[in-house]
Amino acid sequence: MKKYLLSISLLLLVLTLAACGNAKSNGSGNNAPKETETPQTEATAPATRVYKHFYGETSIPAKPEKVVTLQYASQMISVGLKPIGAASHLLETTDPAFQGIEDVGPPDDINYEKILSLQPELIIAGDVEQDVYDKLSKIAPTVVIPWMDYDVFGHVQVMGDILNRKEEAAAWKTAFDEKLAAAKAKIADKVSDGQTVAIYRVDPKEFYIYGVRNIGFTLYKALGLQPPAIVQKEIDKDPNLWGIPISLEMLPDYDADYVFVTLLDGEETSKRFDTIQASSLWKNLKAVKNNHVYKISMDTWLGYTPHDIEVQLQEAVDLLTK
Repeated sequence: MKKYLLSISLLLLVLTLAACGNAKSNGSGNNAPKETETPQTEATAPATRVYKHFYGETSIPAKPEKVVTLQYASQMISVGLKPIGAASHLLETTDPAFQGIEDVGPPDDINYEKILSLQPELIIAGDVEQDVYDKLSKIAPTVVIPWMDYDVFGHVQVMGDILNRKEEAAAWKTAFDEKLAAAKAKIADKVSDGQTVAIYRVDPKEFYIYGVRNIGFTLYKALGLQPPAIVQKEIDKDPNLWGIPISLEMLPDYDADYVFVTLLDGEETSKRFDTIQASSLWKNLKAVKNNHVYKISMDTWLGYTPHDIEVQLQEAVDLLTK
């Protein structure tokens, strides 16, 4: 009987020691570090961050890779990330940089099912209504960046921020500045200091003088050319000025040494411009008398993206150095 009890005691002792050994090997003993005590490394850093935008704050991926955009394809490509899907109007180009991007429909008829099928990590929109934002947000985290809040440089910088590619955005700006310097050098002896450049837009019923967006960005902000004094005063009031509608009687006030003019498509616009060119108001402009009027295509010059600006920049140099 004593031998039997002794055997049982020894067996229990062995089992107890074995259990203790397993606990230590599994890290579940009293001396094992707790999960909350594990030092945070880059590998364990948060995978998301909160981004503040037009419709509030949204938790977005720390560095997204699969992104759909309804407005900022060129700007995304400029910071090194091609979107997996984009709105139709952003893909109306033969530029190879845009090949392979899926069409998710026009902004006024978004193909939500197509976006859903792409399984994006993030959606970046421009000016969309609340109901559109709500629908997009059900597919993936969505941020809304109003188009008029920034110029071309600002658009690229914001994309660099959202996509966690700030260094790439800075590198794009450096490279773009180098292209600008080369372009400015080419026209330096063609447009003298103090000479002015005006930009006219002819519509069927309206006549506009451009500010510093679209065509104005390329000529004024990029190339550093000087608008007429009356336009500069308006730009000083609104650094993001798009344009000024004027009557034809006011045209002499917006005269300049050089004039770029663009027409809205259509026969009605062409006829109206023919009438304007036949008027004494037009014929007495300095730029007209000196043959410094350049007719430019709205298709080429209305674009306001990094890729558009580069094309416009080259054409401006070609026209001014004729």
